[in-house]
Amino acid sequence: MNNTEEKLESIEDVLQQLVISINRFSQQEVKRQGETKIPDYTERLDQIYKGLAELKQENPRTELHQLIEQLKKLKSEPRTVKQHRLLLFPETNQGQYYKIVFGRLLPWGLLFVSASYCFSLGQKALEVWKIKDYNERADQYVNAWLYMDEHAENKAIKKRMAEAWQKANR
Repeated sequence: MNNTEEKLESIEDVLQQLVISINRFSQQEVKRQGETKIPDYTERLDQIYKGLAELKQENPRTELHQLIEQLKKLKSEPRTVKQHRLLLFPETNQGQYYKIVFGRLLPWGLLFVSASYCFSLGQKALEVWKIKDYNERADQYVNAWLYMDEHAENKAIKKRMAEAWQKANR
């Protein structure tokens, strides 16, 4: 951190010198408005170039470059290989494994599957029963209507019942 602070201070010094020299030259230019002479800044520019070159030569390796090099070194090193396995059957205690699987898990799994199937089958049976009950009630109403239509003695009643039947069947 001290190294970077020193660089920043030296850069600030160079920039301050540059600003001061530009201000001097602008003041000189204001004084000589009538003159058309172009001032010679080559010496001052050479000093600035030398100051910048010294800054570049002081610390060619920054912390960022060091970090990048460390990352490259870490990437070039061999890595450990991680092995992932899914063991369906254990390597040891196989008898105990089969006892657990076929003695407990498999019967309980079959019981769960059969219970869910019976539940689904019961739901379907209830739906069918509701539809059947609805159709039986509707048939009772239709049969009652037809019975009344057949046994009606008045033609006006039969005519009104026929109109009502047509409206209901639309």
